[in-house]
Amino acid sequence: MKKNVFKLSLIIFCTFACLFAYSGLVGAHDLWLNIDDHYPEVGEKTNAKVVFGHNYPYYDILLSSEDLTEFCYLSPLGEKTKITKTWEEIKGQSYGKPAGARVGEVSLKQEGTYVVASSRKRKGDREHVPSEKYAKSIITVGKGNENVSKTLGHRIDIVPLKNPSEVKAGDSIPVKILFEGKPLSTYIYATYAGYYSEDEPFPVFTKSNEKGVAHVKISEPGIWMVVCNHKVDFSASLTFEIK
Repeated sequence: MKKNVFKLSLIIFCTFACLFAYSGLVGAHDLWLNIDDHYPEVGEKTNAKVVFGHNYPYYDILLSSEDLTEFCYLSPLGEKTKITKTWEEIKGQSYGKPAGARVGEVSLKQEGTYVVASSRKRKGDREHVPSEKYAKSIITVGKGNENVSKTLGHRIDIVPLKNPSEVKAGDSIPVKILFEGKPLSTYIYATYAGYYSEDEPFPVFTKSNEKGVAHVKISEPGIWMVVCNHKVDFSASLTFEIK
């Protein structure tokens, strides 16, 4: 009898913990990257768009260049290029203000895998808790898996363990979650462009194990976002396209 009561209590606790984490994520704003073309040709250019919002992939709060602590991309050769020339792209309104994205250009000179990255950090004060938001996106030019699993020093990071170009609808993509360079067991959510539900904003839900590894089920082709958070306001996102 006592054992059954203990099991029931444990189930109730886990359920409420899960719901608390889920509701917190749904209500929070995340940082992510929209890429115009995830599979361009060598020599082409594509636009990377930094979005700060809570309804992927739609534009929300428009960030200034000063709001970003990082906006760059890593080439297949390991060269990091800062994106210094940016502009605004406005679409509609949010909270009575223009909704939009901060846009920059990515030049794709070599074949291989490029990682675009952006971050927004805010120190805590009397009105705000400390906040750190990180975003990455994968661009594949031809063939090559260089850098796909390379970390960029983000405090919280979603590291793909397989190139999205090698994943098909119906497969799972393995990822590793790191916090301060160490494996993190946490809840992970995923959605894709074109999905909509008032009841379930994230159709995919899983949890990383003690090694930080999780397998995210990819149900549809298209552009996906995987996101996780930790503590009060630390989050990371990863966007990629599944053909």
